[in-house]
Amino acid sequence: MTPQTDTWVNIPRPKSGSTEAYNLLALDGGGIKGISSMIILQKIMDRIREIENDANILKGKPLDPEERKPVDYFDLAAGTSTGGLIALMLFRLEMRCSDVIAQYDSLAKMVFSPRLGKIYLNDLGGFGKFIGGIWLKVKVVTGHAQYSHGPLEVAIDNVVGSFPLDDDDRAKKGDAVLVKPSQGQMGESILLRNYDPPFPALPVSAGARDLDVNKITIKEAARATSAAPTYLKPAEIQGLNFWDGGLLNNNPIIQVWDIRDDLVARDAKTPRVNCILSLGTSHREYTKKKAVASGIRRFLNTMTKTVAFVTNTEAKHRDFDRNIRQHNRRRAAEETFYFRFNASTGAEEIDLGDYLKMPALVEYTNEYLKLAAVDRRIDECAAALAITD
Repeated sequence: MTPQTDTWVNIPRPKSGSTEAYNLLALDGGGIKGISSMIILQKIMDRIREIENDANILKGKPLDPEERKPVDYFDLAAGTSTGGLIALMLFRLEMRCSDVIAQYDSLAKMVFSPRLGKIYLNDLGGFGKFIGGIWLKVKVVTGHAQYSHGPLEVAIDNVVGSFPLDDDDRAKKGDAVLVKPSQGQMGESILLRNYDPPFPALPVSAGARDLDVNKITIKEAARATSAAPTYLKPAEIQGLNFWDGGLLNNNPIIQVWDIRDDLVARDAKTPRVNCILSLGTSHREYTKKKAVASGIRRFLNTMTKTVAFVTNTEAKHRDFDRNIRQHNRRRAAEETFYFRFNASTGAEEIDLGDYLKMPALVEYTNEYLKLAAVDRRIDECAAALAITD
């Protein structure tokens, strides 16, 4: 988009087809667990292709075997942490789900593998994994980030170099600017965008007001959205330090809903939303635990529960679901479809940095997608997004 002072030109056309209604996507944070949300999103894209090709058959048109891209169906996306990385790949680089999934495997290993110098400890077998686990705990206790940001920057360079949007991306890789005209728009939490908004988001700090978003690079945005406390150190952009938004907006559904006005001109009314899709990165089923002994163990248990509470993505989903139902009651003629998918890992807790658990997480997600109720909702979501006109 071209930066404007009083008006905003090049207003994007809605992806929903002929109606003036927009589609929104929210991507939870969760480190390596983002692979789960990508598998679900690919399932939805594949179902959209089936629906559209069924319509083509009825109209006597040829089938289109191409994999559908999320950038062609969502007008605006918001992501936190790993969700921000996914949004960068899907909307800034306009990648397909299958390509993001393929890149995710190598990216997760590069970023979340414990290392001593250039040695990847997990590659040394059981003994290496044991030493790696101890090494990560030592780094946390001594106040250091568990993982280095260097491998993340290399991974981002590799991704942008492999899937450039244009010649500038190809040449600069991760140092290419984040803000660039493209088919899709994404925002990490409320601040970092790949488009120039019609007017600044509020509230903002004095430092954030001076931030030149047009100079932020893909690599800087990727580091900022990935800087989970204790896992990666904060990213500095133009003198400001950024953590990821997991402790405040691990489920950025409210953020993507609040910035929907960015889709229309400054003096236009709030746009109608056709469909909202919210994707979790998996969750463990609640189990009642025995009381913890007093002392340090009780303190640590309280801290763990506090972090779990403020990062609870399902609680935010339930609040938003209730609010959108109220919204629809008042606007029956302009219903907004809302879908939330979040695979269960049963009683197993998967740490956001444990990339060795990714195969198990993929299996949990595929089992979740086989549930009849989930499959029915996938159908409904794909039908709301498919373009059959």
